[in-house]
Amino acid sequence: MADISTHDLALRLGLPLRGDPARLLTGASLLEEAGPSDVAFAGAPKFFPAAAASRAGCIIALADFEPAPGQSVIVSPQPRAHFAMALSILYPAPAAQAGIHTTALVDPSASIDPTAEIGPFVRIAAGARIGARVRLAEGCSIGASVSIGDDTAFYPRVTVYERVHIGARCIFHANAVIGADGFGFEMAAGAYRKVPQVGTVEIGDDVEIGAGTCIDRATLGVTVIGNGAKLDNMVHIAHNCRIGSHVVIAAQTGLAGGVSVGDYAVVGGQVGVGDKARIESRAIVGSGAGILTSKIVRAGEPVWGTPARPLRQYLAQLATLSRLSKKKH
Repeated sequence: MADISTHDLALRLGLPLRGDPARLLTGASLLEEAGPSDVAFAGAPKFFPAAAASRAGCIIALADFEPAPGQSVIVSPQPRAHFAMALSILYPAPAAQAGIHTTALVDPSASIDPTAEIGPFVRIAAGARIGARVRLAEGCSIGASVSIGDDTAFYPRVTVYERVHIGARCIFHANAVIGADGFGFEMAAGAYRKVPQVGTVEIGDDVEIGAGTCIDRATLGVTVIGNGAKLDNMVHIAHNCRIGSHVVIAAQTGLAGGVSVGDYAVVGGQVGVGDKARIESRAIVGSGAGILTSKIVRAGEPVWGTPARPLRQYLAQLATLSRLSKKKH
């Protein structure tokens, strides 16, 4: 954790400060739990009374917030976003501790930047390329000919199969699996026969992959995760999916093979998406929705329900069902 003055924090955020520039901040907290050395935020006017009543020494808030005596205010048009940036400043990620642990198993043909941190019991296979300041925590497995960009961090026991390409500044949480075989089988002579999965996975820059998430390699070609995409815990991305840039997918969502998701789309938790469905750029899919095979989800109004349909239509149908239920009783 890093201590910082309100002046320096506002300067690093690029925002104006009202109040004591010398106040030292040592942490961040919720409004109701904050103390004089904490920064908190008030993201909307409804939170202003709680913010003014808080003991927080510094509040990141909209311009019309009136602080209590002694409080400093960092004025922001997006308090929540700038509070997130403040958290990164106050609680910086640990830097890579350069070196290879004595228990790591590294193939002689692998290329590892001297600034990378290779933790205990890590396995790195032939031809892998590990970039500058990469952090591989204990028990990670990196397959043959994998490439990993600079400043990417792996938490414990992440598994990356062969020939996967990973960009820079990515984060992979514990037990994620990247590049496992897609679910491909064909019935022949009364039994299912495996279709070899000979494609790969490409992951862009600034991607975050949650714990227990699985991204399958393509049957042929590439499964793609675009720059800045954020996948929550226990998400499944099947073979040959193409996830655009800055897409957000919440926990326990599953995409079947060949699904495409456009840039800046938002997909809620526990969504099921059928084969070859297409979610357009900036579309919103509500939690628990079911998207049928080959369905196209347009941008505009959010969709909800199973099968997924525009939110107004979904709510109208729920209201109709409720009235029918009341009539029966």
